Amino acid sequence: MRVPTNKFNRALLALASLLLVAGCSKGLLTAPDPATTSVAVVESGAQQAPQPPSLLGGALPILDQVLNWVAVATKFVRKDQAMVVTGHRWSLQFEKGSLSADATITISDYDPNVLDVQFGPHGTQFPVPVTLSIDLSNTDADPSVPRYNGCEPQLYWLNDETNKWEEIPGRLDAVNKKLIVKLPHFSRYVVGSKAGWKHQPQKQDD
Repeated sequence: MRVPTNKFNRALLALASLLLVAGCSKGLLTAPDPATTSVAVVESGAQQAPQPPSLLGGALPILDQVLNWVAVATKFVRKDQAMVVTGHRWSLQFEKGSLSADATITISDYDPNVLDVQFGPHGTQFPVPVTLSIDLSNTDADPSVPRYNGCEPQLYWLNDETNKWEEIPGRLDAVNKKLIVKLPHFSRYVVGSKAGWKHQPQKQDD
């Protein structure tokens, strides 16, 4: 029996889409046995962020439209309290006065083995910087793993106004395998490499 042409074309299109998503499995920093990344396709024509820098010197192959952000930590923090909020590889240390008002803090990522994160409420500014500690153990930035590439980790944040990634200074705690950064605000952040990315990434449509 012949399959109607329109149904056959739709089936081919669906198969091609699945193969495209399946091929996007690498991240910025991956552990030996990375968890399967959950994806959800967003409407075409949605705003794209440029691909973030990678410790391997390339670009993240997963487009922003197919990332399924999941809250891995949610905690209510009072402005007059010191508190820590932790989720996967990310730990936020709030000091008294870091927040101008009480807030529900969220940490969201799409794969615990990819160092790409969003902190919320998005855009929150801190009168007293919040200390971010990033666990680099068992990644390409960990000297104890065979695939260690010797690059110096660098934190980048996505500037919503320019749609470009910008560096945030930090320090490397080699003993505890952590990157420590003082955050002035909440945004989307990725861990790249100073040696692996020397220029601002271009927009997707450039």
